[in-house]
Amino acid sequence: MLTHPNPLVQYLQKPASAFTKEDIIRYVEERQIEMVNFRYTAEDGKLKTINFMITSKEDLDMILTSGERVDGSGVFSFLPPNNSDLYLVPRYKTAFINPFSEIPAIDILCSFYAPDGDPLESSPVYILRKARNQFNKSTGMTIKMMAELEYYVISDIDERTVVAENGYHGSEPYSAHGKLRVEALKLIARCGGKVRFGHAETGNFIYNKKLYEQHEIEFAVGDPEDAADQLAVAKWILRMLGLKYNVNVTFIPKIALNQPGSGLHIHFMVEHGGKNVLMDQETLTTTSLKMIGGLLNLAPALCAFANPTPVSFLRLMTGQKTPNSVCWGMQNRSTLIRVPLGWNRMESLSAHANQNVDNPTDFTSRQTLEYRGADGSANPYFLIAAIIVGVLSGLMNPESVKKADGLETDANLFLEHSDSKFEPLPNSCDEAALELEKCREFFEADAVFPPSIIDHTITKLRSFNDKELINNFKTYGENQDFVKLVDSYLHFM
Repeated sequence: MLTHPNPLVQYLQKPASAFTKEDIIRYVEERQIEMVNFRYTAEDGKLKTINFMITSKEDLDMILTSGERVDGSGVFSFLPPNNSDLYLVPRYKTAFINPFSEIPAIDILCSFYAPDGDPLESSPVYILRKARNQFNKSTGMTIKMMAELEYYVISDIDERTVVAENGYHGSEPYSAHGKLRVEALKLIARCGGKVRFGHAETGNFIYNKKLYEQHEIEFAVGDPEDAADQLAVAKWILRMLGLKYNVNVTFIPKIALNQPGSGLHIHFMVEHGGKNVLMDQETLTTTSLKMIGGLLNLAPALCAFANPTPVSFLRLMTGQKTPNSVCWGMQNRSTLIRVPLGWNRMESLSAHANQNVDNPTDFTSRQTLEYRGADGSANPYFLIAAIIVGVLSGLMNPESVKKADGLETDANLFLEHSDSKFEPLPNSCDEAALELEKCREFFEADAVFPPSIIDHTITKLRSFNDKELINNFKTYGENQDFVKLVDSYLHFM
């Protein structure tokens, strides 16, 4: 029998979604856990921590029941210090054993609550929860999400370093940091993440006596809140492993001009009655076309959440082989939305590969749609909530299919001579702020994004003052200013 990678699931003999307070207390007592860490993400999407030494069962019961009081103005810059007390309350299903703690410790992700006991309307986790719930309520369907997380490992070079022209799926000795990636996969799974696979990515080069090697980890499709949770935990684990291996791990969107940037590709699918409704045989359904049309309609404004730093737009520059036009295509990686190759055939491919007879299997449940524009600087909760807003707006708009029909292409938009007829994405945080301002009513609909969060996002984007950034680097290329900019954002996200 397969063993579940999460030690709590193994020990308690129940899925994480069924964890209770009593389960955690029992595990702490019987496994002699010494510390409980409350973890949460704020505006920047990074995991933050409060440590509790376990001194008695009564104290453990108290913090697991009522949480702890925190200074919200230290967490969210939009909360004033004169009225900022918040409750931080653990979500039991997220509990995991901290793989890096020097003493036995359990970490639990938390949610924020206001003084009146209601969820904090502006917290990233609650905004995502509102978006997901509104989608399910409005459509009678269930939306699921997953991510592909790209990152670079930066290390010293030595006589054993081998650099291939293309690092895609490279393995030792042509890939230097496969061990780090494999350990990350193991630890993410042990911490509750539903990882599918990992591999070396295209980026692989030497610059300034350092090796820059790109990797990717792909997750399994699941609940949108779980998808965001595991992204936050996975980024923390990768950073911690960077410390362990004495290398730099970074999710920066663009690390060098004319080298592959790092994206955060978000896949989504919709089920009705437990059945994937994206494809009808080998044809996209009307539901898929509506969602594509809705997401593309809001794509420029979505950059406010998907690409929230100036470096994001270096990745989206023309000529950098990253989708930057508002369009979609079947299996087309040069478009903003891609319909990945699916498993539409009823016959089993393994039967042919192994030259034997196999029972036909239907894998159409694996079909997804992929949004390729986001990057690792995004707060995963805001990003996934904004994508849900986009696809829901498409389902509610009878013109969405027409919109999608006019924005499909099979052209390779990465070719230099390609003359894209499609609207370009914004080329700066300033332009993204303008697009969000024009479309804010979509994000504020059904009280998903509070107006204060939209205001704060617009103000923050404009504070970068990056109107001329792209033009400067188009003119001067990878100069000292570019290196300085990259260094300043290397660990921003």
